[in-house]
Order: sequence, then structure tokens, then C-alpha cells
Amino acid sequence: MLGYVRQTVVQAFRRWMGRRDLGGGGERVDIDLNGKWRYQRFDLYQKSHYHRYEFAGTHVKPEMSCGDFACGTGYGSIMLAQRCTRVIGVDINPDVIGAIKERYRSIPNVEFVCRDLLEISYSGVFDLIASFETIEHIAADRVIELLSRFAEALKPGGLLIFSVPYLQARTKEAVAMGFHQIFDIDERTIENWLGEVGVVPEKYYYQNYQSHEVCRELPHRDFVVCLARKASK
Repeated sequence: MLGYVRQTVVQAFRRWMGRRDLGGGGERVDIDLNGKWRYQRFDLYQKSHYHRYEFAGTHVKPEMSCGDFACGTGYGSIMLAQRCTRVIGVDINPDVIGAIKERYRSIPNVEFVCRDLLEISYSGVFDLIASFETIEHIAADRVIELLSRFAEALKPGGLLIFSVPYLQARTKEAVAMGFHQIFDIDERTIENWLGEVGVVPEKYYYQNYQSHEVCRELPHRDFVVCLARKASK
């Protein structure tokens, strides 16, 4: 009887770990891809993030190994894993990593790792790295270090897909939220960053909170999505 009770408690705990809100008060988006979920019920932040991973998925091939850097609650890693051989999702928050390991424990080709992105040491592992809404959270004087680690983690010819807020103003409200450390990012800023780490920007796409679609041209731009490639040699 005690064994049955213990098993029931463990199962209930696992369900709670997998389903609890991991949003961190707005710091990250939480989408649980288990069970029944409906895009129509997503808020505008969930829709935008979901479309970024859908867009990244169009560049994934079955034989690829992919990194999801600043994976947050792991839904993007799962979306990528549906299209490729292997995904490693990395995030700094141990509670979130613990919860999503349990939430997606049945997905065999995804590994979640708790680590500061400024301390990762992958070398030539990934065909594609996705990192959405990450760079603006890093101190400006460490962006090149971060991107260098991304570049080192890519295989020769590998693809880096990342997004940042487009020309976000440094307002009192934005600063007070405490999430972003870099503002006013545009294509020139990105080109200067990537030029320091040997990764070449190939195309820019844009996104807004109205349509959420990732497009080459938009009259109003809330985000820029960059596709950049590491040199093949």
C-alpha cells in the first residue's frame, strides 16, 4: 500500500512539474506542447515566439544536429526535434530545466542542459543554432564573447538564426522591467557584431505583433530575425 501511495505522489509531482507556469513573471514564454493545445488561445508573445521556431524549422533537415540556446521552457527545442536528428536546449535557469526535462521526458532526441551561455564549450557540434530574444539580455561588453561561443559551436558552414527587438528605444519603462540590457539594435549593429566572430549575415527577416509572421518586408517592425552562416573553412 505504501508503495502504491509513493508511486501516486511521484506521478502527481511529475505532472505538476511538467505543467506549472514557468513564465517567470514575463521573463520567458511558456508553451506546453503536451496534450491539447491551441494556437488560437496563445497570447501575442506566445504567437510571436511560436512563429520564430516555425520559421527556424523550415531551415532544418532530418540529418541535422541543432542547438536551441536560451531554450527557456523548451517548446522550441521540441518543435525543432520534430524535424531533425538531435537537439540540445540550453538555459541558465535550473528550475526551468528541471521542469522541462520532466515535461518532455518522452522525447528521445532532445537533451536539456542547464548552463550559462557565456560558459558553453561546444566545438563544431551543430548544423544549426537557434537563439531567439537572447542577445539583448546580455551586457553589451559581452555580446562578442557570446557570439564567439555560438560560432565555435557551429560546424563549418553551419547556420545561426537569431532574433532581437528591432530598434527598441531605451525608455524608462523598458529599463525598469529589467530584462533587456541592449537597445536600439538594427542591421548595422548586427553586422558589426557578426563581423567580429567570423559569421556572415545572409538575410534579414522581420516580425511584428500584428501578424506574428516572419517576413522579408514589413512596414512596421518589432523584431529582426537574422540568418547568418559560419564560413565553410
